[in-house]
Amino acid sequence: MQQSLEQQQTATTIEKNRGRIETRTVTTTTATIDEGYLDWPGAQQLIRLKRHTQLANGTTRESTTYAITSLSRTTANAELLLDHSRGRWHIENRSFQVLDVSLGDDANRTRTGHAARALHAVRSMTLNLARRLNQSTPNLCREHALKPNLLLNRLRIFKNQLALRHLPAKVDIVQLP
Repeated sequence: MQQSLEQQQTATTIEKNRGRIETRTVTTTTATIDEGYLDWPGAQQLIRLKRHTQLANGTTRESTTYAITSLSRTTANAELLLDHSRGRWHIENRSFQVLDVSLGDDANRTRTGHAARALHAVRSMTLNLARRLNQSTPNLCREHALKPNLLLNRLRIFKNQLALRHLPAKVDIVQLP
């Protein structure tokens, strides 16, 4: 199967990070679909992502991942798909790393029933509240440990202003947009 240049696109990035050099190459093709070899509903492009990583100690790792996308070539070229593959890890690192390091999500041993999901939901809510208030997660946890009524106010657990009169005088009341 001979591919024309219009059917195949390639994009490459090279990054040096954490003592390693990582080369990522995305190659997309429409040839298999255009020539009728793939009958996958909605498939527009096939994607191959090759990663070549040279570690600081000199060893190398290589991996290849394949994917199918419903995005057309005009909507998502190889460069955009390469950026998208990196963006996925940015999201995971931004959320899961903070949940694990700041809130000890992985260290939690609750595995059965609804408790594990409920505790994860509370940790995720804490992370989202910290981001909304532009605070670090540990600082937010310390602040709410010292001022629990502030947390109740921020979560709008008090039904009316009358309940707020019974709060200690030193609690700051902040109305969120």
